[in-house]
Amino acid sequence: MKKIKITFVEDEALLRTLFEDSIEAFKDERTDTEFSMNTVPDFSSAMKLLEEGQVPDIVILDLRLPSGKGEPNETPEKEYGFEILKKIKADPRFDKMPVIVFTNLADHETEHKAYALGADAFMVKSKVVPNELFDAVLKTIKEVTEKTIC
Repeated sequence: MKKIKITFVEDEALLRTLFEDSIEAFKDERTDTEFSMNTVPDFSSAMKLLEEGQVPDIVILDLRLPSGKGEPNETPEKEYGFEILKKIKADPRFDKMPVIVFTNLADHETEHKAYALGADAFMVKSKVVPNELFDAVLKTIKEVTEKTIC
């Protein structure tokens, strides 16, 4: 069975738990695939993973993230998610790694910016259930693999 390693960058603990439990329990018999999940809650944690060179098969990236510097009552900023996306796509170790932007920011400007910075897919959290996210992960990995081979 093929195992897909996912890094999920999400600050909302409930969503992290919901999707982590759902994804790790999910096995796709159609593609003989199972998933493993590594979650991080903020910008600093995500950047640390990248600096350590930890390369998953795919990243699911929220855009509105706190800095992770322990600032009380910090408002998550969408620029942190965009900075992570820029870092991934600018680094030769990660630039081919697919990124699904997974956010509740459903405006066209945000979606356009995500794609312009190299996102491979854009999904609105409030409109997605776990099995749709599984399908998007499989589809995105397949598309990026096919582009890389060509």
